[in-house]
Amino acid sequence: MVGLRLWLRIMKKAGSLGLDDLLLFAAWLAVTMMSALCIVGALQFNLGRHIWDVPVSSYERIAEVTWLAEFSFLFCGGCTKISVLLFYRRLVDCSYDKRWKWAVIASIIFTGAWTVAFMLCLILNCNPTEAYWKAFDPTWAHDYSCVDTTFINLLAGIFAIISDFYSVILPCLITRSITLPANQKLALNIIFCMGLLCVGAGIARTYYLYEVGQKSDVSWLIYDVFIWAQLELQLGIMCASAPALRVFFRAYLHKPMSRAVHSATGSFTSKPNGDRGHKSGLSGFSIRRISEPIDAYTQRSDFGSRHYQKQIDVTVSSELSEVEEDREPRSTTPSTHSLIKSPADYEAYNLRNLETFRESLDRRGRQTPNFSQPFVWHPTPPNP
Repeated sequence: MVGLRLWLRIMKKAGSLGLDDLLLFAAWLAVTMMSALCIVGALQFNLGRHIWDVPVSSYERIAEVTWLAEFSFLFCGGCTKISVLLFYRRLVDCSYDKRWKWAVIASIIFTGAWTVAFMLCLILNCNPTEAYWKAFDPTWAHDYSCVDTTFINLLAGIFAIISDFYSVILPCLITRSITLPANQKLALNIIFCMGLLCVGAGIARTYYLYEVGQKSDVSWLIYDVFIWAQLELQLGIMCASAPALRVFFRAYLHKPMSRAVHSATGSFTSKPNGDRGHKSGLSGFSIRRISEPIDAYTQRSDFGSRHYQKQIDVTVSSELSEVEEDREPRSTTPSTHSLIKSPADYEAYNLRNLETFRESLDRRGRQTPNFSQPFVWHPTPPNP
């Protein structure tokens, strides 16, 4: 999804490439790194097992993987949120209300500040920094000092939840004050509200992170933290990429899906005002509005293998539909573009179809028009 978004921005199909795209790409690299760490920790260092089932030699590696994963999480979460907020900044550019611009700028500063602050806390948590994982090595004999991270981790989780919720509520309020089509507003609000899933994942992650600080079975509980952290980050990246992917859907998938839906629903036969409609056996035609009166005349038409002789006494002075041949190949299904709203439209549609095949009708022969008789329909048996 991130690669598709970058391609759309580079090709200027969904806006120009900006800082929000670069930050989202950096977030994708960080979450990829975290995913790799989770896999390696589970397969190589017994992450996700109870502490009494984990050999002592794996303690150091588990702590090292945990430190790197926490750093990746903070970096990815901060970049994703700032990228989303920068996208909101693009939205409020068309708004005359300066308060929204300052609200977005303030949220960017707040998110960036707490992200950098907690990353520094993680780096400076132990002196030296490597003591965070080296302290679990019985052979490492160095002086060190570390701060209890239980409260810091809980505070970081709360700040992440607040920023997630703020990032969901802010755009919903912004779209109410800017000029956008109603359907576009609805689509954007649905995409923005998907961020509530990130809020839910953040709450679950914070709960398990608190449990890690309260219980000794760290290797077992930290695995749940990683799962919810992965879900939170991946959902955040998906929500950040969704607006650009909507452009891709409309540009490249809308027409094929519409054709597939039309093919699945099949052809239709119009039956206005209780009259019985007949299939014309023609397709590949589109309807174009023109103004042209049609006088009464008699003609011979061919519907499949049956022949009908019609005498028509009709005068139409309103706009009628003209059949114009499409580029699509002809088939035996009626055109789905033909809109027949009245019996007069239906008769006019058939007359225009027959006009297209004037030469073939002339070879079959046409009767002399008789304008004195009313509308008569005489079915005749097919020619042998």
